[in-house]
Amino acid sequence: MNRTLKVVLVISFVAIFLISPVAAATSEGLEWGVVLNDEFTYRFVWVDEGETTFDEGMNITVEATPGAIPDPLSDWTSIPTVDIDMYYTNGTALGIEALLFLGFIGIGGYFIVPTGNYNLLTELAMDSDWWTENHTIINDSSVWGVRLSGVDDGDPVSLYVQYLKSDGFCARYVLEATNSTSGVKTTVSLIRDGLGLDILGLLQDNILYVGLGVGVIVIIGAVVCMRRR
Repeated sequence: MNRTLKVVLVISFVAIFLISPVAAATSEGLEWGVVLNDEFTYRFVWVDEGETTFDEGMNITVEATPGAIPDPLSDWTSIPTVDIDMYYTNGTALGIEALLFLGFIGIGGYFIVPTGNYNLLTELAMDSDWWTENHTIINDSSVWGVRLSGVDDGDPVSLYVQYLKSDGFCARYVLEATNSTSGVKTTVSLIRDGLGLDILGLLQDNILYVGLGVGVIVIIGAVVCMRRR
C-alpha cells in the first residue's frame, strides 16, 4: 500500500512539470489568461462602401509562452508583447491586407492583454502617450477595451478593440468609416467565433430598464387580478 502511494505521488509530481505553466497573478492581480499553443478562430471581413469585398476565416495561435508581467506594472508599454501567428483557415498566410491591423497601434498596440485588474489597465491606458481626448474605455461584464472616435474629411470614423475578460485575447477589432453624405459604411472587422450574445452583460448594463419592465409587468398583473375579483 505504501509503495503504491509513493508511486502515485511521484507520478503526480512529474505531471506538474508536464503541464503548460501558467504564471501566477502579480501582487496587483494581473495574470495571463493564455498559454503556448492556444488557438482561436475568427471571421475577417472587409466591407467597402456597403459591398463585401473580403470575407475569410482566420486562425490565430499563441506562438510563445507569455513573458513575466512586471510587478508592479507602472506603465502601459511595460506589458510584455505575446507572440502570435495569424493565418487563414485554408492555411495561407496573410498578404498586404495585414496592414489593416495597423490600427492596433492607435488603441494600445496589443492583441493580448493580461487579465484580472482591469481598473489598473484602464489607469495605465489613460496615462499612456497614445491616449487622447478622443479615446474612451469599453468595460462591461465580459469585455474590456479601447475605442478611438473622430472625423476624417467630414466623415465619422471609429476604431476599437475588445478583449475577453476571461482570457485577455482579442474578441473584436473593428475599423469603421461612415460616408456623411450617403450614410454608407466602410468597415474592417476581425470578430472571434463563438462570442454569442452576452445575456448577463445585457442585464447588468440595462438593469434599470429591466427593473422598470418587471415593475410594469407586476402592476399590470395586479390590475388584471383585481378586475377578476
